[in-house]
Amino acid sequence: MNFIQLESFQKIVECGSVTEAAKRLFITQPAVSRQLRLLEEELECKLFQRKGNRFVPTPAGEFFYQRVKSLLNEFSDLPVEMKSFLHHVGGPLRIGCGPYTSGAVVPDLIVELVRRYPEIEPSVQEKDSFCADLKNGTLDIMFGVQGYAGKELLYVPMYRNRLVLICSVHSPLAKAERITEELLRKEPFLSHSYDSIRSLIFRKMPFLEQNRFYVESRYTTTLISYVQRNLGFSIIPDSYLGNLPPGVAVARFETGCEVETGYLVNPGRRFSPQLRAMMDLVGEKYGSILPDRLREDFKKKEKNKP
Repeated sequence: MNFIQLESFQKIVECGSVTEAAKRLFITQPAVSRQLRLLEEELECKLFQRKGNRFVPTPAGEFFYQRVKSLLNEFSDLPVEMKSFLHHVGGPLRIGCGPYTSGAVVPDLIVELVRRYPEIEPSVQEKDSFCADLKNGTLDIMFGVQGYAGKELLYVPMYRNRLVLICSVHSPLAKAERITEELLRKEPFLSHSYDSIRSLIFRKMPFLEQNRFYVESRYTTTLISYVQRNLGFSIIPDSYLGNLPPGVAVARFETGCEVETGYLVNPGRRFSPQLRAMMDLVGEKYGSILPDRLREDFKKKEKNKP
């Protein structure tokens, strides 16, 4: 059993096809078939069964896939772990985040960061803005939504979310073929108190400011709880749609609103190894521009200002 056999097996499972696996691995189809045959001979069991044109793992193949996936993931992480060991990436990392990113973004990043760099000691604070803390150096990085209009800090965009309208399945909005402004005026609007989201919604739909509120909350999960009990409708980022509880519906209505999530750092201060590790992780996960290139672009823009 060798690495090539394991990688070939994993790709066949994920593609459902020897031909497609060969394309992904940039080798010939016969070469992939041979690796699979050698692997099955060594393990003395069938790893796949054919269903139409697809290769589907047998129970033994599914068990083996889970182990192979774990082993190959560990193998791919080895260069990062060696870098951590050799360069001793560790120490405090002070993270600020808004009410949305504190639950939707930062926890997963910290889990992966600490797994790769066990000596990093993250601490997290939550509030609407940490710009002053970034400027005076009491904070290393801030995650939030809707960009940054200032000049002293460097903003790195990560991804965008659509804002969608949710309501109870018992609400008139859930049953309406077409949702109009008049219909929305009749229903209580449950609003984010987080200004980046709230102000965007009110710019697009100013009539909602006249609606009565049962609740204003900085937490999307709180708004969802009120909606579930048919106490009004709300407008939330679409990243929450996969976790909506029973009784909550997504209304047939285009809000025309999007929010951007990104992070802020202070380019005037030294980027510590632990901050660079976090920035690299974000770039890897979300495809953000590499920190060094971004920092150089920022310095050039500052230098060329009249």
